[in-house]
Amino acid sequence: MATQFEDTIKNYLDGRAKEDSLFAETYKKENKSIEECCKYIMQQAQKMYNKRVNGGIAIDRKTVYGWAVHYYDEDDIKLEGELERVEVAAPSTIQNPISKEKPVQKKNERKKTKQERQKIFESRQLSLFDM
Repeated sequence: MATQFEDTIKNYLDGRAKEDSLFAETYKKENKSIEECCKYIMQQAQKMYNKRVNGGIAIDRKTVYGWAVHYYDEDDIKLEGELERVEVAAPSTIQNPISKEKPVQKKNERKKTKQERQKIFESRQLSLFDM
């Protein structure tokens, strides 16, 4: 049974294969699997964790997905032994990258006129006599 993490990675790679025909061929490699891909990702995260100074680490999804693609691109990746304890935690929007929800966008502010920008600049300017 696949984990939620494996499902998330698979969903991303499936989508990437639909958009990128070159990757689609790479993704079909018989000697590769989602399970091993996720193990590779965890090992990369573990390497980053071992180099940390204090506490835990946070890895953005772009990096994680990049490791997944790299796993399929390279034929000479060697998976190491057992993993140390690794926790995967992410907000639900990251766990489901193909979410139908649109991100909340800030309302565009009105651009300031040249006079307004000049007034702000002048109000922030220091004078030698003010010191």
